[in-house]
Amino acid sequence: MIRTQADQLRTLMAQRLGLKRGSLARRVARAGRRLPSGVRNDIATVAEAEKIASNPKLAVRLDANTIKSSYDRAAVHLRAIDVADRRKGMALSILGSMAFNFLAAMTLLLVVLRWRGLI
Repeated sequence: MIRTQADQLRTLMAQRLGLKRGSLARRVARAGRRLPSGVRNDIATVAEAEKIASNPKLAVRLDANTIKSSYDRAAVHLRAIDVADRRKGMALSILGSMAFNFLAAMTLLLVVLRWRGLI
């Protein structure tokens, strides 16, 4: 059960965030600020539970309700991510910063020309 939950989280992270390689813990680390801290902690909980579940004596100590609720919160958040909207937002962010830099350079050019007395 834990293995299938971890596999589903891996699939969602690959589809929604583009993180296709590495273990679940490594993917969480690479996601960084793209995920809220609560979701990162939930995915890390599932990753740790997957690692512990491989040992039969330690698997008895796992709390299934905690792992299930962590999985549910993380899965709901990952399913809510709109990939197309993220791409549009990234493109608009880049275009906005380029426009600001262009305006700042033109303003600086006008100030220097005015200071030199050429305008």
